[in-house]
Amino acid sequence: MDKDNPDDVSKNEKPPVKKTGKLKKFLITLLVIFILIFVSWTAFSLIGRISAESVIPGSAVLRLSVSNPARLIDGIIAHEPLQEMSAVPSLAPAFSVLDTIESVVLKNRILRIAARGNIEAALLPASGSTALFAAWDMGFFSPLLRILPFVSRFVHIQNLYYVQAGKQSRFEYRMEDADSGLTTYFIGPYRNLLIISDNAAIYESRADLQMQGENFFKEITPSDYDAALFLSGDYAASLLSAQGEEIAAVLGNINFDSTVEAGFIIHHKKLELRITSSMSSRQTALRRLLESRSSAPDMTERLPSSQYATVLSAGTLGELYQTALVFSGPNLEDTLIRADNSARSIFGLTLDDLLFSWSGKEFAAFGMEGRPNPVYAIQIIDERKRQEVFDKVFKSILINEDVRLNIDGTRIPRIEIPEFLQSLLRRWDIFLPSPYYFVYDGYLLASESAESLLSALRAMQRNEVLLRTASWRAIAGTQSASSAFSLYYSLDRSLPFFLRRNTALSGFLGVYRQGLIRVGFNKGQTDISLSLIPGMGSGLTPVSGYPMEIGGRPSNKVYGTIRGDESRIFLSAGNSVMSFNPADNSINELSGQGQHWILPAPGIGDKNAFNAWVVSDRGRVTLVDSGMEALQGFPVLTGIRLSSPPEAYEGILYLCDEDGRVHTINTSGEQSVWETSFPAPLRSPPSFLTISSRSGSRSYAAVYPKSFFGELWLLDTNGKEMPNWPVLLAGESGIGFGSPLLFAHNNSVKAAFVTQGGELSIYDETASPVPPFPVSLDGVFYIQPVFDGEYLWLVSAEGAFFRVSLSGEVLYQHIPGFSAKEEGCIMVFDCDGDKIPEIFMTGEGNALHAYSRGFRSLEGFPLPVWGKPLFIAAQGNKKAEIIGVGMDRRLYRWQFK
Repeated sequence: MDKDNPDDVSKNEKPPVKKTGKLKKFLITLLVIFILIFVSWTAFSLIGRISAESVIPGSAVLRLSVSNPARLIDGIIAHEPLQEMSAVPSLAPAFSVLDTIESVVLKNRILRIAARGNIEAALLPASGSTALFAAWDMGFFSPLLRILPFVSRFVHIQNLYYVQAGKQSRFEYRMEDADSGLTTYFIGPYRNLLIISDNAAIYESRADLQMQGENFFKEITPSDYDAALFLSGDYAASLLSAQGEEIAAVLGNINFDSTVEAGFIIHHKKLELRITSSMSSRQTALRRLLESRSSAPDMTERLPSSQYATVLSAGTLGELYQTALVFSGPNLEDTLIRADNSARSIFGLTLDDLLFSWSGKEFAAFGMEGRPNPVYAIQIIDERKRQEVFDKVFKSILINEDVRLNIDGTRIPRIEIPEFLQSLLRRWDIFLPSPYYFVYDGYLLASESAESLLSALRAMQRNEVLLRTASWRAIAGTQSASSAFSLYYSLDRSLPFFLRRNTALSGFLGVYRQGLIRVGFNKGQTDISLSLIPGMGSGLTPVSGYPMEIGGRPSNKVYGTIRGDESRIFLSAGNSVMSFNPADNSINELSGQGQHWILPAPGIGDKNAFNAWVVSDRGRVTLVDSGMEALQGFPVLTGIRLSSPPEAYEGILYLCDEDGRVHTINTSGEQSVWETSFPAPLRSPPSFLTISSRSGSRSYAAVYPKSFFGELWLLDTNGKEMPNWPVLLAGESGIGFGSPLLFAHNNSVKAAFVTQGGELSIYDETASPVPPFPVSLDGVFYIQPVFDGEYLWLVSAEGAFFRVSLSGEVLYQHIPGFSAKEEGCIMVFDCDGDKIPEIFMTGEGNALHAYSRGFRSLEGFPLPVWGKPLFIAAQGNKKAEIIGVGMDRRLYRWQFK
């Protein structure tokens, strides 16, 4: 080391550590202080801590317990059906609150941690009404409650005020309510709790409420559920009775011996609910049912893979009859007495012999995939007795056993009611079915369709049961299989009674297309479990902003022109017509005297134009643009008194006159008349078809002048009749409704027509009947068929939905509650892009039904639409859509998922 240079330090000497030691001491001190603050904060948050449930008064008629609000909100937001629920009008207010919670709570890290604390909310009786009282356990953040008044000086929240009143100082959140005026929520701390109430007296008594709470839940543990609900018996009865007359009738004979408890679990695609309560009844039969003990029905293990299934195992037919008397009273008893007397007279057997003596405690009804008729199952406990009863019945002159049917090597007997007896019963509007039946594995299986019965039998033999399907496993989950009644339903096939009323509850549950309900009894304890899923398949999504008020009284027929991202929707509204632009919701109207129609005129004029034909009932014709401005040369006055709505095809407008002639108008306003006139005016416009081939294209028109003789005409689009036409329609008279169906098959034109009496005829271009047509369909028909490329589809006035192949095979299914007359419409449209069209139909009511070729109702249907909707095909990444008008005169729009 250089003595003259003291700064010269050898490499072997260590540098000073004085500064490093000071930094280490500082960090240790800082850590100790942090630990002391944390421990002090934690201790402070635990001192005097009380549970939120302990301050809920025992007088609560309803209590909601949420063990982890943050988890609940996360589950709701991630719940797949949420978007569809937001379109239910009765649920809309709840979603505005949810949006606020999501933006304020979940996006704030501190509030999100605080939101993990237990929340207890209750409704308390107060001055003839109910008051809200809620307690939120702030947990680790409870010390912050002490400084809220100080923080409020620097943070302004609209409608939130801090009121200083000594020990009763609190925050008040004041909001205007359209129904009740000003509503005030009183908010303030109490130990580790944040108390909220809309009643000042209850809020001020919060300190006296401690330890007045009780252990409300006896059967349900709130922490096992995302949310748990407790209701007093009287309050639960009043809520349930409001859901429908059927429920009210049941509750009139039932007493709630304890409170009602419910637990909810929200999954990504499923909602689970459990309800439990002790119930009793003064009615002997009903009390016996409630005090029974349910077990897992054997039939559940045998149910074939079904679209829907109901299993009843609450008791024998005799026991169920006694229970039914409680609700039906003398009417049912008189009916059963008459039936018993008739059975004695005709068969020498009592009703007990006929049904009760051999049947067990299990009964089921289920629907097979692609089969329109349900299959019924009855458990047999005495096969020898059943055989004796059947033998005796079949020996009578009134009921026969037909054993001639053999399908796929299986002989299927049928219980046949003679025609003379059926004819006699029809005079009193009574119909007795003649079902096919089969005995298999201890059960009697019956159906009006032999094909449905054989399909069920084959599935049971191959063990293709419902329990093994993915849809059942998804919906059944870990629910107990013990039940007295179970209903596996699908809104694709049926509408459960609890969804028939238009309430907030029915709107909420209606979003879920499939559900499994089980009701079980355990010596006075009734358990109801409900599992809901959105359903299998694609389904529908309401387009944001719809339904839309468009004003006026629009007709039930919607037309439109779709071109890329732009479109126009055309509607008639009495003496006016309108053009609606979905892009900006703008509406242009054109009015005049009398009734008006509007039809799209695509391909006319500028390629970017959205033109349309507007026609009055006196024959005034105007070709307009999308702004409802007349194009050059229009309007044209024809003087025609229209006998039917107008029709447009390939740039030509066709008008039917009361004198039996058809007039045409082209885009230049030039008029001409078909060379063929008809003996009666056309009450429906011509239908058209163009067939293209290598040799060129051919265009056809078909008309039906409505008259007693019923002639069907095939012409070209200039009105020249084809050789051998017209033809007389089949049936006693050719009276029918609507325009004939023109369709192409094997590159040749076919004309189809169904008369009002159900005679369906198909003719080729030479006017020759296509064998095996005509075929006779059972029913009255007001709507002509449609063709999906393979089958003809029809719907009768009584709601029977028919599929007819070109070989004459007929399958049908009855749509409950559906009626289709002249206001109805049946259409085909490929909504999922699989090249197989689906079938859509409307009737007299506000419901658009949709089915696949296999008679399976499409998910999301029926929709609240009537008349003729507009279908928009999928384009690129855009899904197919439906636009229609409801009976509430609003415009609806859905998109297929």
